[in-house]
Amino acid sequence: MTKLFRTFALLLAGLLAMSLIVGCGGDDTEEEEAAPANFVSATPPGGEIAANGSITVTFDNAPADVTVSAGTVTVAGKSATITGPFTPGPLALTITWADGTQALSYTVTAPDTDPPTVTGGTVKDGDKDVDPEAINSDAKIELEFSEDVSGNVALQTEGGDDVGWLGKVEGNKATLELVKGKEIGNETTYVIAGKVSDAAGNSTDVSVTFVTKGKE
Repeated sequence: MTKLFRTFALLLAGLLAMSLIVGCGGDDTEEEEAAPANFVSATPPGGEIAANGSITVTFDNAPADVTVSAGTVTVAGKSATITGPFTPGPLALTITWADGTQALSYTVTAPDTDPPTVTGGTVKDGDKDVDPEAINSDAKIELEFSEDVSGNVALQTEGGDDVGWLGKVEGNKATLELVKGKEIGNETTYVIAGKVSDAAGNSTDVSVTFVTKGKE
């Protein structure tokens, strides 16, 4: 009788262990549904676009199964980039993805072969006697370009060492933001260096050199 009870107990323990394993396995295979993606914006939103230009579409979540009625689309995270070449003339572009569609209208112009240029900013190339206190107080240096660009910029010493400011490029502007403890000094040559490109892929090497004035 004792042997029978022992066998029954072992069998019951085995069944309980199997039920726990099966239950845990079910939790592991359960997958969360992806959040639906909704259209947020397009850059440019409309108007003119060069035949060799590109359009960037932003969603609130990563889109799936993205297709376009013209051009080639590449998806990265929450953004989709649509590149030409597009046919000159009116362009009615339809973007379709798993959760919806979006129509955009453009006028396609001749290919853009002109690289972006620096048109202004806090300092100009060749500036001397720049007041470092004014720049440190403002906590930023800006450069403006002839068109919207993407890319990167950095604030460097004359020898090419990174000063440590934070650079970002957005729209037609590049901004260098001061990091506390990395203020620029007097009687020093600085170079804003980097590379930017427009929507058509035309690129420009950025090199703006300025010299700060001596202490008064």
